[in-house]
Amino acid sequence: MSSNTSLGRLGGLSAFVASAVASLAVGGCAPNTSGNTSAECRALSATAAQRPSGWGGTVFTIVMENHDRSQIVGDAGAPYINGLVAQGAEAAGYHDSYVHPSEPNYLWMVAGENFGILNDDDPHAGQTISSTSHLANQIERAGLTWRTYQEDMGAGCGLTSHGNYAVKHNPFAYFSDINGWNGSTFQPGARCTEHMVDYGQLDADLASGRVPSYAFITPNMVHDMHDGSVRDGDDWLAREVPKILASEAYRNGGVLFLLWDEGSGQGDDPPFIVVSPNARPGFVSHVDYDTSSYLKTVQAILGVEPLPCAADPAKVSTMDDLFTVPL
Repeated sequence: MSSNTSLGRLGGLSAFVASAVASLAVGGCAPNTSGNTSAECRALSATAAQRPSGWGGTVFTIVMENHDRSQIVGDAGAPYINGLVAQGAEAAGYHDSYVHPSEPNYLWMVAGENFGILNDDDPHAGQTISSTSHLANQIERAGLTWRTYQEDMGAGCGLTSHGNYAVKHNPFAYFSDINGWNGSTFQPGARCTEHMVDYGQLDADLASGRVPSYAFITPNMVHDMHDGSVRDGDDWLAREVPKILASEAYRNGGVLFLLWDEGSGQGDDPPFIVVSPNARPGFVSHVDYDTSSYLKTVQAILGVEPLPCAADPAKVSTMDDLFTVPL
């Protein structure tokens, strides 16, 4: 099978340094980056989506920032979030894929690896990914639709951080077939501006019934709890999530994944909550899940190929126990 070459950043001395950092992390002296991966991905097939019965709605994902499960679940400062925990299901055994800081975790959510990236840089010549085996391409090739809604981004296809908008929390901005990187400069086209949109567009899409099959939502740096408090994030979710839960896109076989990119202080035990008409209400799973499990679950619901960047996708479990309807 043909392969797609992803951004290769670790070799020789750099691989030694990465290994040393991972070793220190185990001892608690540095963030754990032992999951750092820069692997070749399998080429994607152009196959129509095979969505499982009962899963015809939108896959919504909202990503929050930098908190441990113990700081959110059961905390009095997060009453709305804890209401969602009771309404939906929680993956208490979830952990990130042992990469840090934020940006590599976001990349993993849409591609199943971090392409050797272990920083939070905006896209630039050395920080753009050539691999085409990412979720946006899977969705389009399957005949489905997608958008990422980025709060405070402003004009579409924002490739530069400004104000409370951080590109590091927008994983699609790093893929060259989206950001228009041509080897010397960024020349984004309609694909980027139409799919990477400001969060304000979500209200219009919900009102018109034109919500895509997959919606990746990033609050701004205050509302995602990065620079704001737990209460700031909880209040934002209390304002915004009910709009999603009232939509036909959610009610007719949809799902909302609410997760945090990583734990506090670049720890590895962030909260993971799923709300859906197909979720097991009040259920708490203690299965050992990670970001690849989340992505494979999203891919299963959308009916696309599992984990094209993983060495052995069969070894990664989908999060079946969170739901009453088979994936």
